[in-house]
Amino acid sequence: MAEFDKTEDKKVQEVLIKKAELMKNRGNRSLCANFGMVAVLGVIMTAPLVIGILVGNWLDKDFAVKGFSWRLNLMIIGFFMGLYYAYRWIKYEGIEKIDEAYRKEHEGIEK
Repeated sequence: MAEFDKTEDKKVQEVLIKKAELMKNRGNRSLCANFGMVAVLGVIMTAPLVIGILVGNWLDKDFAVKGFSWRLNLMIIGFFMGLYYAYRWIKYEGIEKIDEAYRKEHEGIEK
């Protein structure tokens, strides 16, 4: 029979409690914080798309190739770049940092 490591159980329990507290605090975020997240995601997703369209338009005017549209191809590339950047922002910088800032702000008030 395998023995269970109590320290690992304790670590898992602490992580689960921390995640549960963060999930509980998400409902308490202000409207401005939620709007800010949506606005940042909108800019992150549309900026590469618009840049691709503008650069593609310029390339179509100056370096036109018959049967090939720079604008369309760069627009598609910009769209997928925007999706990738939005994914990275959500995963590494977005929601967890906002929740952490909210938690720190309210810990000072409660003490």
